[in-house]
Amino acid sequence: MVFGLYLVFTNRTLVKVNKNIFKINKGISNRVLSCGFAFWIAQIAMGFIALVYNSQLGKYGGDIAISVYAVISSIMTFVIMPASGISQGIQPIIGFNYSAGYGNRVKETFIKASLLSVGVTTVIWVIVESMPALIINTFGGGSELLDIGVIALRLNFIITPVLGFVMLATTFFQSIGKPTASSIITLIRQVVALIPFIFILPRLFDINGIFVAQPISDFIALILSIILIKVEFSNLSINVSNSELKEA
Repeated sequence: MVFGLYLVFTNRTLVKVNKNIFKINKGISNRVLSCGFAFWIAQIAMGFIALVYNSQLGKYGGDIAISVYAVISSIMTFVIMPASGISQGIQPIIGFNYSAGYGNRVKETFIKASLLSVGVTTVIWVIVESMPALIINTFGGGSELLDIGVIALRLNFIITPVLGFVMLATTFFQSIGKPTASSIITLIRQVVALIPFIFILPRLFDINGIFVAQPISDFIALILSIILIKVEFSNLSINVSNSELKEA
């Protein structure tokens, strides 16, 4: 950070610091806020959802169930981090090519990133589903934690490979300046679908219903993401065709 400030304030970069850059531009500010809204929702929802989970798990499974949720959340970071890294990596590529009108490059980038993200999350999914007891044991807790944890971990990770695609879809719409679609996907996945399932499913399937709530919400978000991506890809194809006709 210090080195970066040194470069900027000594005019060694293309960015020149003067008093004018500190003035708030409403147009730019609104665009920044709208594009970052989905990420803001995700961060706020994570804290709120943790409270809801702890409340329901305490009701149906006690302290052990809450401990299992903490373990699952820790393991889930191994899925979220690489998927998030890939998502952030494609943002400038998609943003530049979309602005330049290179629709085919936008689609190619998204498809390749999706294959990579799903591939990475699939490897993690295979490891988790094939040796849940070993993974749970690394966190300690004894047989009581294993009794609930093994099934809970498998249920929670049952459709983990698709999570990479959903995260990419969210980032994709942010990158092309369409944050509304991104916000809808995030809200559906982490609030609108998830919270009702956390309260309804345990009445039908006891504590296992709580752990399967997130995968069901992820699946709904996946279907929505596929539909929205298909529509956007169709629009990109039309724009590319129109550009080619104009050039001809």
